[in-house]
Amino acid sequence: MSTEEVTNSLKNKGSYKIVFLGDSITSAEWVHPNWREIVEYVLKEELSAKLEDWKISSWGIRCINSGFDGSTTGDWLKLLDSSVFAYNPDMVIVMGTINDMDLGISVEGHGANLKKVLDRISSKVGAVIYCTDIPADNKTHNDFYKSYTDEVKNIFPVGSTLHIDMFEEFRDLDLGKFYTFESGGNDAVGIKPGDIDYVHPNQLGNAYIAKAILNKVFGINFDPERYIEENNSGKMFPSY
Repeated sequence: MSTEEVTNSLKNKGSYKIVFLGDSITSAEWVHPNWREIVEYVLKEELSAKLEDWKISSWGIRCINSGFDGSTTGDWLKLLDSSVFAYNPDMVIVMGTINDMDLGISVEGHGANLKKVLDRISSKVGAVIYCTDIPADNKTHNDFYKSYTDEVKNIFPVGSTLHIDMFEEFRDLDLGKFYTFESGGNDAVGIKPGDIDYVHPNQLGNAYIAKAILNKVFGINFDPERYIEENNSGKMFPSY
């Protein structure tokens, strides 16, 4: 994939709609900038440079947050009509959900539900991307989660869905710098109030998620360290 599809849609019909479906890692109302916001910002910046009128991309690219905190793949199946197809999207980016593991849905159930979700989306939407969640900063949690990411590999190919294995993308990175938030408590994973939240990444972690998506989906190079540094310095339009 590349920005060409987005550009053509903007020129031909004046819009390009992306729905982000997922759990709390996708909703990300608790961190700014989050990966969704970064993807939208960079995509608009890139296309503004290519098109004669900046309004074409700024006004035409619409991004819809259909992330639901605490949701499972079973919840996604119930939400597809109201929270994905209702927007008539050109692209759907799905991420997660590690909640299946944390809330007791089996490995096999996770794979089966996810395949149903992606089959339905692929039958109606031309561009579909599925990303696993990134690894946590907790070895025990990751060792258990790997059985889920391995199961996901077995369901592909699913239509034309692009599979991005974020678990593998992040495995060799310094995860400690991505998890710095003090938690309010998370019973599902045994995190107590005041502990470091090892499952919800900070701004830099979100920027690295955006990096993988921007590169693999749109062919855009992105430097997360530079972006976050300039964003934190107060620049209105950080470079990347």
